[in-house]
Amino acid sequence: MVGLRVILSGMNTSLHLVTCLSVLAAALPLAAAAQAASYVGGEVMFVSGQAQRISAGGAPGPVAKGMQLLEGDRIKTQADSHVYVRLRDGGLLVVRPASELNVDLWRFDPAQPKASRIRYTLDNGVARHVSGEAAKAARENFRFNTPMAAIGVRGTDFTVLADPGVTRVSVQSGGVVVNSLGHGCRAEGLGPCEGVSAVELYATAKDKLVQVRLGERQPELIDAAQSPDRARPAVAGEPVAQGPMNELDLSESRVTDLGQTEDQPAPPPPVVVVVEPPPPAKPDLPVGVWGRWAAIAKDDAGVVKAQDVLDGRSMVAINRFYVLAANKSSTPLEMPGAGVGNFSLTAHDGVIHDRVTGSKLASTASNAALKIDFGSRRFETSMNVKAGDITASIGAKGAVDADGRFASDPFAPSSIKGLVGGKQASEAMYLYQRSFNGRFEASGATSWAK
Repeated sequence: MVGLRVILSGMNTSLHLVTCLSVLAAALPLAAAAQAASYVGGEVMFVSGQAQRISAGGAPGPVAKGMQLLEGDRIKTQADSHVYVRLRDGGLLVVRPASELNVDLWRFDPAQPKASRIRYTLDNGVARHVSGEAAKAARENFRFNTPMAAIGVRGTDFTVLADPGVTRVSVQSGGVVVNSLGHGCRAEGLGPCEGVSAVELYATAKDKLVQVRLGERQPELIDAAQSPDRARPAVAGEPVAQGPMNELDLSESRVTDLGQTEDQPAPPPPVVVVVEPPPPAKPDLPVGVWGRWAAIAKDDAGVVKAQDVLDGRSMVAINRFYVLAANKSSTPLEMPGAGVGNFSLTAHDGVIHDRVTGSKLASTASNAALKIDFGSRRFETSMNVKAGDITASIGAKGAVDADGRFASDPFAPSSIKGLVGGKQASEAMYLYQRSFNGRFEASGATSWAK
């Protein structure tokens, strides 16, 4: 910390004070920059093509072998460029061609690895991360973001693609937890964004990857044909995960030769190793997916294509603004034969439409409840919705079918269509719609958990 001693005397007090404060103002940013620069994330071990590093202070410069990667640095690669960074905790960071990655936070103390805090943001392109000691010891303090998704780890080797309309994540070793940003999942947070909409993927599912589309709250598992590795292939000799061993081999002599031509063959590629316990069983898909397919304002970023929601799924309900579809679960639904499930609202998106003026306002929900009596196969739900000074009560009772789909009774105050499922029937989703006061219509989509 910079310390200044201010001496005030006689008639020159004001002049001395102004001078000293000016010096202090100039010195403090330098001290802050020096402090931030002390947080070293790793060392560049290999560069091919042209790449640029932009420091936290905004100063650009070329990426070169041996350069330190600091907290706050931004790496930008050209169409023919790869950058490999050996991280301070023994991990690996790869920035593939035509990509832009920011090191938001990188704090690691070898004496206290559990206190580590790490966060990256991949604004566009493809990047790969292999967990080192910090990410393994402090998984609750590790985050890898894209503009629309948050990725947490289970001690992992994974690759991410970030394009303007989609994020895709593949896993080579360990597992990841992926959720969409927003609705309580903040970009500035650390650790996985858990919750009913989160999707986990483990390396045992080699034919799958996780995808998050712009405007969709629910990530989905899709076939690996559209993997990040296809969009930005690895350079010849990039390390690969080849099963459990005991160290991460990224010695300088081996990384130096990556990407050589056929006339100068590279030595056998180094092996990236991640020590992991056997991953848990592959999680089942969430019960369904919903989205808003009709815009409520100009340039509405929350709109999705109805066909994207329905692709590979069966439609449960659709109304003026929303669509809900059921996932094809690998686990057959076994509805409980008795008991009552009380569900809490975990996600809501709503609109109140004034049919006289044509205005559409986003709504919020409160006092929400959903009860399902599995013995009588009946449900009951209620909530209050509000947009500006307009309020409405949503409520209905109805029947639950053997396949988990449910609908409100005829002439109920609100139209409800949804489904219940998941492990031990612990998840539910439904769409609602209600006309009121002769001119307004409330519509929305909800997710629930017990």
